[in-house]
Amino acid sequence: MKKLHILSIAIIATLGSSLLSEQAVAGEKNPHSVGVQLSGAAAKYKGSTQDGDGVGQIYFHYNYSFNNMFSIEAGINSGADADDWKCTDTKKDKYTCAKNDKKLFGLGADELEYTNYIIAAKGQYALTKRNSVYGKVGAQFYDYEISNSDKILQSDDGMGLFLEAGWQYQWDNGLKINAGVQSIKMDDLKVAGSTIGLAYNF
Repeated sequence: MKKLHILSIAIIATLGSSLLSEQAVAGEKNPHSVGVQLSGAAAKYKGSTQDGDGVGQIYFHYNYSFNNMFSIEAGINSGADADDWKCTDTKKDKYTCAKNDKKLFGLGADELEYTNYIIAAKGQYALTKRNSVYGKVGAQFYDYEISNSDKILQSDDGMGLFLEAGWQYQWDNGLKINAGVQSIKMDDLKVAGSTIGLAYNF
């Protein structure tokens, strides 16, 4: 796995150095973009069959385009377990809601939090003038904690693989939206799910 992480960084570095020279030739008018993505995902820890009900994520990123096909992205992602609420109709038009306290990963945990610092290479292919498909591959430096009532049960930090693929649509004013699937591997903890986002080119 560590060899794969090193390979990802090497690919990003190679793309960065070789494509940087292409920027002057390509003459991109708006090479910069900033964006935000929201994700719903499922978390797995050490193959546990008691994986909880999922996580929510928010990802802020900056993107620099070398040309109309390749770019490099840097960002910060933050995620946490998503608490579920169960609501029942007790009387007409009156509902009683209770928090679902299902424990996580068979550890008796009730909370998961993690942060990822991401650097990735992005490639995109235009389907029409405004529509395109994209893929991202890179490395992320992670830090996570699994806890119960503020008592830390498991924690780890390190480097892992970041993958994303999807569809995007861009308007002439620089705004663009995207939808895709994403995978973040943090050694024993793995998160995978779907994401939607909004970005702005300038």
